[in-house]
Amino acid sequence: MVKVESTKISSSSIAVKCEKYAKPLLKRKKIIDLDSIGNQQNNNLVDFLNCQCKALKACADVQKSYSNCHSSVMGTGSYVGRKNCGEELEKLLTCVLEAGK
Repeated sequence: MVKVESTKISSSSIAVKCEKYAKPLLKRKKIIDLDSIGNQQNNNLVDFLNCQCKALKACADVQKSYSNCHSSVMGTGSYVGRKNCGEELEKLLTCVLEAGK
């Protein structure tokens, strides 16, 4: 299981148009289980990361990798033998956090 704290997201590095996606993450300050595809916290994180990728014009390749994984899991129930996209989502989060520095 891959988990991250929502406090890992720095409010200073959030693009203005992505603030609405970041609010639910920063407000709750909980641990987000990246393997729990489809739950509310996970969906909030994905929405925020997708917005940040567009705003920063970065991480397109990592975002595409996550999108492929998500589509496969939702369509067939697995991606490369796994039933979640925790690894891809963690890579996307890391990329966005690095790009926002």
